[in-house]
Amino acid sequence: MNHKESLLSAIARDQFGVFTLPQFLACGFARSTISRRASSGVYDRLYPGVYGVAGSQDSWHRQVVAAVLSVRGIAAVSHQSAAYLWGMTSRCPSTIEVTSRRYRRVRRGAFTVHESKDIVTSDVVQVDGIPVTSAVRTVVDLGASAPLWMVERCLDSGLRQDLFTAWQVRCFIARVAKPGRNGVGTIRPLVEERLEWASITDSDLEDLLRSVIKSTGCPMPEPQHKLFRADGSFIGRYDFAYPQKMSILEADSLGWHMDPVSFERDRQKQNEAHALGWTVYRITWRQLINDPESVRAIIRKIWED
Repeated sequence: MNHKESLLSAIARDQFGVFTLPQFLACGFARSTISRRASSGVYDRLYPGVYGVAGSQDSWHRQVVAAVLSVRGIAAVSHQSAAYLWGMTSRCPSTIEVTSRRYRRVRRGAFTVHESKDIVTSDVVQVDGIPVTSAVRTVVDLGASAPLWMVERCLDSGLRQDLFTAWQVRCFIARVAKPGRNGVGTIRPLVEERLEWASITDSDLEDLLRSVIKSTGCPMPEPQHKLFRADGSFIGRYDFAYPQKMSILEADSLGWHMDPVSFERDRQKQNEAHALGWTVYRITWRQLINDPESVRAIIRKIWED
């Protein structure tokens, strides 16, 4: 393999088997060469000016790279596609979304282009070698196209993974907010809530429990409450607590709390809390989804006592 072929092979390998005409020419090939190879089936024509190495695996990531490389100027994978690449959600979107300064929002076959005049170079980062909107921009943009529950879940997931802070999201909103700017109205109240809470949870289940508690109108509990024995030794950390009411709320899920080690540890924590005079309420995912009113009743009872 000669030098030109080696360069092109490295570029395509890093881009899931995809490359552009400018990249091909930069390796030293003649323009006529790509036309000949594409006609003979060596390369697949994916979009104008974008090619794939024939036989390379046709994956979602390959389609994403081809889509973003087909858009000129500042462009990045965005919205739900970016949230998936960042790991804010495990739901692989059915439609690929790209944001660019140059195109109005239109469908382009397998993907959608969003025009945004406020996107700048610093808003674009590399994730797995793919140009993607920054994590903070991604979660703000989500408000323009994703359902509220997904925006909230991705926001909390990003906070847990330290992809951004609530304060950084607020600052980004201040930078791009203007009349008609989609997404801001959805994300702003969610961010303000989390700034008030001044803490993040460890799971989606805890996020859901906190939302149900908030709907009661009762004071919000202290998250990740640490409890100590009389001698100062550490007992454990509890999901939520009302210290003034000596009440603890634990969010139980089968995935995290039902293996033998976790089961025994949780019961030991509960017994020690009881010995110190605390009341421990265990709340399950099924209860939060199917019977949230029973959870609200528990919260109201705590504050009535």
